[in-house]
Amino acid sequence: MGFKCCVVLGSPGYYFKSGYITASRFGIRAPFDVTDEYYMVCPLTLSPETLPSGLVSYSPAFGL
Repeated sequence: MGFKCCVVLGSPGYYFKSGYITASRFGIRAPFDVTDEYYMVCPLTLSPETLPSGLVSYSPAFGL
């Protein structure tokens, strides 16, 4: 499908075990206030340096 990463808001103790990394390492930011360690990204590419960066946008259905 061409996706380069998956972003989650959740427990670092759980998601780090599944390969997620703090999103801010890649310049990826949440559109709301959240403690850095709880907003994570899992690279879906062998070249994590190619991940997009910036502010994540959510579907309007989420009301963010």
